[in-house]
Amino acid sequence: MKKTPLVHLPRKRASQDRAKFTVQVIYDGFVRIWCRQGPKAVTTRAIAEETGFSVGTIYEYFPNATALLSGYVRHCIEWEMERLRARDQLLSQAPWAERLFELVKITAGADPAAPYLDRNMLLQEGQIALDTHHRRAFEKLSNTWIEIICGWSDLTSPPSPDTIRNLFTLVWGARRYRLLAQIETQELGDWLESTYAVCLGLIGASTDQGKTTI
Repeated sequence: MKKTPLVHLPRKRASQDRAKFTVQVIYDGFVRIWCRQGPKAVTTRAIAEETGFSVGTIYEYFPNATALLSGYVRHCIEWEMERLRARDQLLSQAPWAERLFELVKITAGADPAAPYLDRNMLLQEGQIALDTHHRRAFEKLSNTWIEIICGWSDLTSPPSPDTIRNLFTLVWGARRYRLLAQIETQELGDWLESTYAVCLGLIGASTDQGKTTI
């Protein structure tokens, strides 16, 4: 049965620096209210009081709280793509196995700089997002992995795009399920290390070629 479109999308994307700053402040205020008082407390008026912006300014970008959540989740995905590329560029002279560890760490949600994302956000996202939105997010993130890994010049036998996509699915899918199932990190022991070792193995390398500690 096809999902009924319930999502209200953001009105527009911020393109100028000032607009980007405004939207980021709105997102920061949204997260603070969400963490402090819970999802039901997130209203346009509450965001206005939290950020100091007028209700009208917030309406320019987000017609309601649903649109705000939708925009924030998209922001998290876009942040991750930019972070993956930036970290890989920073490590451009490092061995490919070390660069792979960064891909796994960021995608697994182990980057301390990552935007806040919790179980309730994912649950609500599942209710408001259309199938095409989920598909687009998957393709953008997995294509980022393919673009990065295929650019490693010291990887003598690069894996196929399908294999890279499978690696991404392994890491990203497990991260999302851990959030949804509320599985604590201590329950999984060295989950990040084990996941990294699996990724190394699928590429055809031994775990002693790369970094295996956070």
